Amino acid sequence: MTSDHPYKVTVCFEQRPDGGLRAWSEDVPGLVLSHTDIDGVLEDVTEALKVILSHRFNMPIDVKPLTNIREALENDGIVAPVGFAGSKDYVVARAA
Repeated sequence: MTSDHPYKVTVCFEQRPDGGLRAWSEDVPGLVLSHTDIDGVLEDVTEALKVILSHRFNMPIDVKPLTNIREALENDGIVAPVGFAGSKDYVVARAA
């Protein structure tokens, strides 16, 4: 990582035939998570990105989910939820 600017990583999610969830990212080769526990996969994405990217860049990396404005409006009850979009963005930056 050559700068202190944050980067966006998109993670794709796909429902498995058994009801579980699969996650991967074209931005981060090697990120593949899959399990019958949907919440477990969603929770593991951030830590998996931290581990993979910290190893690749040979420095501590912070990862945080990026909430889009639609999600914020839905969470505050301002607009009706439309459901899961199929992907989620994460902010990746050099750890302080």
